[in-house]
Amino acid sequence: MAFVIIAILGMYVGRRLGWVLSRGILYSSPPAIFVIFCVLWGCLVAYLTHLHIVWLHPHWILKCIFGFALGAYVSIPNFGLVDESTIPSHAFKRHELASAIPLWTYILLSIGFAFLL
Repeated sequence: MAFVIIAILGMYVGRRLGWVLSRGILYSSPPAIFVIFCVLWGCLVAYLTHLHIVWLHPHWILKCIFGFALGAYVSIPNFGLVDESTIPSHAFKRHELASAIPLWTYILLSIGFAFLL
């Protein structure tokens, strides 16, 4: 029960923090800062998800749904931030990369943490 409650609270805080950081950094920063932020965000979410799972040792179903799936959801900092139809064509590639880079970083690090730590 504690695992689910902490996961949902973490999801809420992570979504809000991701949106705030997206507005402030993702769409206005230089490309190098943008990529570094995306990679660091994916790393942070993967590591916190791993710590949460190791700390409470949930059943595998809870681990998959409330651990890894919620972590993947939170790892996309700009998810639901803006209506995609309102994004100008010149900024759409950056918007897609802001979703893909942290998600793939999260996936790769989650696999690595599961087998190496």
